[in-house]
Amino acid sequence: MLDEKISFEKEVAETLGIESAIILEIYKLKNIDNSLLEEDFYNHVLAECSFIDLKVIKRSFEKLKRINLIKFKSDKKEENLSANSFELRTPKQNFKDSKTRLSHSWLPEKETIDVLEMGGISIDFAKTKLKEFKIYWVERNQPRDNWNILFIDYIRREWAKEHTANKGLPYCMNKTWLPNEDVYSVLSLSQITKETALKYLKEFIIYWEDNGTALKSWNSKFIEYVKRKELELINKDGKKNNGNNEPGKFSKGFTERKDDQSWAKEFKF
Repeated sequence: MLDEKISFEKEVAETLGIESAIILEIYKLKNIDNSLLEEDFYNHVLAECSFIDLKVIKRSFEKLKRINLIKFKSDKKEENLSANSFELRTPKQNFKDSKTRLSHSWLPEKETIDVLEMGGISIDFAKTKLKEFKIYWVERNQPRDNWNILFIDYIRREWAKEHTANKGLPYCMNKTWLPNEDVYSVLSLSQITKETALKYLKEFIIYWEDNGTALKSWNSKFIEYVKRKELELINKDGKKNNGNNEPGKFSKGFTERKDDQSWAKEFKF
């Protein structure tokens, strides 16, 4: 029996799921001499993980086998890779003192590609980004011991950008733009409600649509704008911040501004 507590790696849990991370940890603790038989280990997992649904255990077990994170005495090493995969090298143990600088010949390991595929990321897309990844890190010339993890993180970010409406590129404001729901969560930390924020949305859109500026994301700009407008409301002296290049509130009411003839003093008839 294992100890009452089972610890596992956060990165594995985020990528493969908590159940897979637990099974992988049990495998590491059990597989001391690399002579485990699959059936014996599977039964051992069932006994240790009675708190996990049987179907989930089986699915997680098969997933770990498929990406070669758990191997057994009867397993044979795969020689042929799919046509859509990279020309991959076999994984090697990653020691703490094994930091290396990335070279132009570097290729991600098989498990790295498997993880990307399980995340629904096109391998062809990852291929197109590999050269860019290598150029960046070769020029930085920094030794690292986690190139595969860095590659996974980079591809995930690029994939997310690719599947946004603007594909990660700057775009101009338009009448149909709406803030992300996370914007209201951020504003709530400053005691600004969603209802209050939406009062400023129309004038924000009109101003920036006329301005013509292109940004990758307008969410942070909207947060700043709403906060500033709310700050103006609670400013006791009621003065507008003249250093602001965005529209603000009039310091005088409409009637007062209509009756103000000070502008005519400069003219002599």
